[in-house]
Amino acid sequence: MFNTNFEREQLAETPSPRGEKLGDYLSHIRLLNQALSSETKSILQDLKERRIKHYQFRDIPVAEDVPPTPTEYIAGIPKATYQSEGIIGAVSLELGTLFNYRETSDSLMYDVYPVKAHENSRSFVNSRRMLSFHTDGSAHPLMSPTFVLLYCVRDDPEAANLFVDVDTLVSSLSPEVVDLLTQPLFNHLVRQFPQHYLLKPILYRVGENFSVKYDEDTTLGINPKAESARNLLNETLRKLAIEIENYPNSLLILNNSACIHARTSFTPRYDGRDRWIKCAFVTNQEITAGSIIGLQL
Repeated sequence: MFNTNFEREQLAETPSPRGEKLGDYLSHIRLLNQALSSETKSILQDLKERRIKHYQFRDIPVAEDVPPTPTEYIAGIPKATYQSEGIIGAVSLELGTLFNYRETSDSLMYDVYPVKAHENSRSFVNSRRMLSFHTDGSAHPLMSPTFVLLYCVRDDPEAANLFVDVDTLVSSLSPEVVDLLTQPLFNHLVRQFPQHYLLKPILYRVGENFSVKYDEDTTLGINPKAESARNLLNETLRKLAIEIENYPNSLLILNNSACIHARTSFTPRYDGRDRWIKCAFVTNQEITAGSIIGLQL
């Protein structure tokens, strides 16, 4: 279903999406995009038009040797081929433009896996602690991703993605709580050192729809009513969350403005076989493909 005529050699020839090879990578994914099946493109169009909020492609035809999952964080794990990155790029062209945040990585994509000594941190490299409910780039002053793409290199049965549709969320909250969440009553942490916050809402009305920008760990209400509404939001997220398992060579696509996601806790083994996810951001704003955006405060 995912493709009709991918040439394995062409996929294996995908350049690295970083450094001097970035331009070659952006050109190559246009060729790979042409091999996507009409059914796949139809699903991606449904995502783009918000008819569906998430979708997981499974059994993607990637057959590449990957190194052991590291135990310390490496910016851009070297691989013999970059097939999974090629798949991410081919799909991204149907949804918008690939970009990343300089504070996350100086590469166009970044790797998510458990790192020693960070098991209970709040960052994406934690493991024994749940990765809290959030939307990516929620506090960034320039842009948040329209879509988040999560390619599973290695899975862990303990670790599941949690997903809440913003429309389901809003219909489960009282009108009074929704009204508070749509007001600029919440401090969103933009930078930790030195601390810098932006005061803005959590929920936004966009025509007949709602969108959301939120991070459970770094957003606080500025008064008791706002903080009470935020606590009710957190309780409701846990009640409504559905689990989405990861599978090797699967690609989970989330509408980052129309859903909130999290990840369950799990026990790292540090044996080279730990969970490994490649993450990429896509925007529908007009920016240069492959941009790495830094904070401008």
